[in-house]
Amino acid sequence: MIRMHRSRRLWSAIVIAGISACSSGEPVAEPTSYRIEKADLTAAEPDDICRTKDAAFLRNLLLRITGALPPGTSSFEFVDFNVPSMPEGKGMQATVRFRAAPPGGKPKTMYATGAFDPKDCRVGHLIGGPGEGSDNPDAKTTFEEAGSKP
Repeated sequence: MIRMHRSRRLWSAIVIAGISACSSGEPVAEPTSYRIEKADLTAAEPDDICRTKDAAFLRNLLLRITGALPPGTSSFEFVDFNVPSMPEGKGMQATVRFRAAPPGGKPKTMYATGAFDPKDCRVGHLIGGPGEGSDNPDAKTTFEEAGSKP
């Protein structure tokens, strides 16, 4: 009889704790940005549109990038993901900045970019190289994702 009573109290405590955790009373704001910074990776919940839609979004994109880098590239470190505003009539472009050491070199800032579809956060064929991004005048393309281009 005592075991049954303790078990009911434990179950009640679990249910109450679950309800309290789920209902903080404050509405959760919908994300409005595509930007992901390195510091955002440690947040309890994503605050960007793409990881809210698909928790594996960034991981899958980074795997595509590391798969496209030249053999021997090392020390990959994510910096940020951004979809900047584009002039009217131009398609959207996603850019991932990261640090990596090219074969035989020291780590440097690099980028990977591809066409971006905001409906499903799909990033098209990736190209990249050293520099801050493809819009930087000093940027040059040194790697490209294998497979067919869009």
